[in-house]
Amino acid sequence: MTENRSSRREFVTKAGRLASAVSLTTLITPARTFATPASPLRGTTAAGEWDLSWLSRLSTATDRAVFDWPSLGDPADPLVLEFAARYLDECEGVYAPQKYEARVVLNIRTQAVAAALDDATWRRHALGAEYKVNDPVTREPAVQNPFWHRAPAPLPGIVRPTLGDLLGRGAIVLVCDFALGHLAKQLADKTGRQSAEVHQELRNGFVPGAIAVPSGVFGLAKAQNAGCAFVRILVAGVVTNGML
Repeated sequence: MTENRSSRREFVTKAGRLASAVSLTTLITPARTFATPASPLRGTTAAGEWDLSWLSRLSTATDRAVFDWPSLGDPADPLVLEFAARYLDECEGVYAPQKYEARVVLNIRTQAVAAALDDATWRRHALGAEYKVNDPVTREPAVQNPFWHRAPAPLPGIVRPTLGDLLGRGAIVLVCDFALGHLAKQLADKTGRQSAEVHQELRNGFVPGAIAVPSGVFGLAKAQNAGCAFVRILVAGVVTNGML
């Protein structure tokens, strides 16, 4: 009996040491193996110059949710916009008028940042061809932001929401500046221009009301810290390429 107890104690001790070693490896390895590449344009906005005023708009909301938007998706069926609009519709149906304030945050990041750029910027940089996104009306590479313009109704009585519709309903639109920097570098490499110049051009080309945040992860975390429920819509074929 004593020998069995001793064996069990020895087993528990070894198992505990192994578990500790595994925990330390788990904590240490990802930082070394999956380190995020340095932003090609880090430091574009100085400390203290980022616009965080949008947080005050969340503080008064009784209902709030952040919708993650990492991939452009199909402008003929803009899922993120549809779910965000549905959330606002459902809040309106549940609560009595003047008894609530619902707010949505669209966290646009990674390969979706072009959704926050205006028509002139889409034309200037041929973003429809760059992203292989067709206009739902012409079926050709989009020469204007197809998420800013209403897609045709798939059936009578169905109205596809636009980014402008959501902004008109008080949505907060955040744009990942880290991913915007990667897009700027891609475009600059193709035209022989300076990345910093193209990056600033993209930031000047936001749709009205869009706000740059250091990264999509930062925007998502700040929105959640401010009480937003996190809504993630899975879209087949999403590739992040390490852009946050």
